[in-house]
Amino acid sequence: MRTLILALFLLLTTLGLPAPAFAHAVETDYLINAQAALETRSHYSTGEPMEKAVVKVYSPSDPTKPWLESTTDAEGKFAFQPDRKLPGEWTVKIGQSDHGDIVTLTVTDQGAEVDSEGVPEQANGSKQIVVIGFAALAGGIAQKLSSRQKH
Repeated sequence: MRTLILALFLLLTTLGLPAPAFAHAVETDYLINAQAALETRSHYSTGEPMEKAVVKVYSPSDPTKPWLESTTDAEGKFAFQPDRKLPGEWTVKIGQSDHGDIVTLTVTDQGAEVDSEGVPEQANGSKQIVVIGFAALAGGIAQKLSSRQKH
């Protein structure tokens, strides 16, 4: 009985752990100006700007090596002008600590357009660790209960 109470206590305690890691999401507002430059403003869901967040821009010619590396300003803003001689999908990754966002910009000879409104990106494996922890805990509880039934 004591083991079951301890297991339930650990389970309930573990359920509370993810809250600080996922306390707020990142939102990126964007605008494509008349010169086909992408202007972004990244902020947390609380409204706080992502000040000095790392920004990496990947061109269609080499999606593995950053074409440009920079940071957001004090208001979470960043802007860049893609090279129109490199048509295709440009990926902009904006991140800080465990939070980030990805914006994909398609450049053609007619101009540029954003393919999506941004995709949240987790910079670490916190969710996977929590899932593995739950699985291990559930397995331990099941094993303990089955061993009790044999006695």
